[in-house]
Amino acid sequence: MRGSPLDNSERVLMAKTFLVNLPRWRALLDLLWSAARWRVVLFGLLVLVLGLVPTAVILVTGALVGAIPGAVEHGLGSAAGQPALSALGGLGLLLALSAVGGSVMMQTARVINARFALVVHRTVAQATLGTPGIAPLEDPAFADELQAIQEADRRGVLQRTATTISSVVTTRLNGIGPLVVLLGFRWWAPIPLAAAWYLANYLFVKATERGLDVDVSKGAVLQRQAEYMRSLVLEPPAAKEMRVFGLGDWMVGRYADAWLDALRLMWRSRSAHTGLTLAATAALLVSHALVLGALARAAARGELSAAEIVVFVQAVVASAALGLIGEPQWWLGQLLGVAERVTGLRARIGSRPLRPAAPRPASAGRGKVAVRLEGVRFTYRGRTRPTLDGLNLEIPAGQSLAIVGENGAGKSTLIKLLCGLYEPDAGRVVVDGLPPVEARDRVGVIFQDFVRYKLPLRENVAFGHLPLADDAEALDGALRDAGGTSFFGRLPRGWDTVLSREFEGGADLSGGEWQRVALARALTAVRGGAGLLILDEPTASLDVRAETELFERFLALTRDVTTILVSHRLSSVRRADRIVVIDDGVVVEDGTHDELMRAGGRYAEMFTLQAERFTVGDASPEEVAHA
Repeated sequence: MRGSPLDNSERVLMAKTFLVNLPRWRALLDLLWSAARWRVVLFGLLVLVLGLVPTAVILVTGALVGAIPGAVEHGLGSAAGQPALSALGGLGLLLALSAVGGSVMMQTARVINARFALVVHRTVAQATLGTPGIAPLEDPAFADELQAIQEADRRGVLQRTATTISSVVTTRLNGIGPLVVLLGFRWWAPIPLAAAWYLANYLFVKATERGLDVDVSKGAVLQRQAEYMRSLVLEPPAAKEMRVFGLGDWMVGRYADAWLDALRLMWRSRSAHTGLTLAATAALLVSHALVLGALARAAARGELSAAEIVVFVQAVVASAALGLIGEPQWWLGQLLGVAERVTGLRARIGSRPLRPAAPRPASAGRGKVAVRLEGVRFTYRGRTRPTLDGLNLEIPAGQSLAIVGENGAGKSTLIKLLCGLYEPDAGRVVVDGLPPVEARDRVGVIFQDFVRYKLPLRENVAFGHLPLADDAEALDGALRDAGGTSFFGRLPRGWDTVLSREFEGGADLSGGEWQRVALARALTAVRGGAGLLILDEPTASLDVRAETELFERFLALTRDVTTILVSHRLSSVRRADRIVVIDDGVVVEDGTHDELMRAGGRYAEMFTLQAERFTVGDASPEEVAHA
């Protein structure tokens, strides 16, 4: 019951590995070849040799048994004893070959594993970062493929690629070789053994599939209930209430009941598979009895020598390698699934290489950027109602524009279109005379959910324009202008301090300090040539005063570029040159703060409602002023 439903489905896949799935094998071999080439050839030869060594040992053992009487009678030094010495030498050579070959194969496997993982990671990176926008990443099928690959990587599937293949393939060769040897006894001898082991694998698939039907329905529910109860008992979040309310005994009892219910369901499922298990066992017993019985009859009639009896009996026993292998089969099933998904991603992205865009030099592209949106309509995947519907907006170069509106009005969607993250369903978006994707090096943006990189401060700021990463003067100026000098002095390693205590020598920042790092990143983009800067509600976690101060600082520092501010707090953006109100996917009001207040429309209504929150109760004079 430890495995998840996904675990069980992959076990079914693994049981089918040697029954079907040839396209998956081709996908896997293609990826391996592109990852390691000559190492794959060497690895394949080693797998083949080591897979056939046990069969060779069986044959050499037979030769040794046949040579022993002559060696005993005439001595090892005689001509009759030479076959025994040769057999012993051959046996020693095979054992040495197995040891040395196994060691070389293990070292080769480590290299192939690493290179295979690199190919998978690179393909995933090409698929996710190589798309101009983010719309493909929101395709459920695409997201499912990526999630499955990431889950397999998390489990360690990629790190055991070659090891898993060698384990499964050598085991199968260990079973196929003896069947070939049995042809020397009777032409029909391998047939019942191969058929019985095939039937055993097939019946295992059916039994597992039936068990899976239980696991993914009621069994999964019961298991999740039990695991949830266990988490409440063992994990810290519920520890206080468990003790205060005395819930311990009750929770343990509920956990035990849920777990036993899940086990009972599993036991009933296993009981239902008893017939299949008996059928597989009967097939194996009959096939082995048939072949061993024929061997016994031939031996009794004197048709076989002692050496032949030893060889053929060992071959019958060794054919068990054609049966269920166990854990390596499960790993291989997951690996084949990964190979198929990665091949699908490769087909999706074609041969497009992942190359970072060559950014302009810091001296290039300077100047204010004009923006124009004409009749823009955009609808999110899975929705029928457009978020933007016929929106028109023109922003002259150098203007500071504030975009306001209620939640869901389309403010952030508009910003994503300006950044080229989505393409409009209709209409046109132009930034600096170009489509947004082509003008990205002229745009800097701080999103509401801007990334707090667990990387050194240097990278966190330099990501605004990477060529400036080694320009101390530019980075110092950006951080200073953003007001970050107040916390810089306490960073243990200065610019090289990782902004997370998860790493040695790292440091945590407060929310306000992170805001200043994000602002410094945007200002670095300006130093790198960006002519349009956008703040898309990055200060939602700050109070009104802190947000207003940050916006005012931002406007003061970016007078030489075009700026767009997005906020649901109207008091923070009233000093912008121009304010537009978006509602129902279009611009409904446009003007300065004073003009919109005099008009008495939507903006004036929203501003008045927000200001009232600071004119009652114990609000401070400063807060009222900012409102």
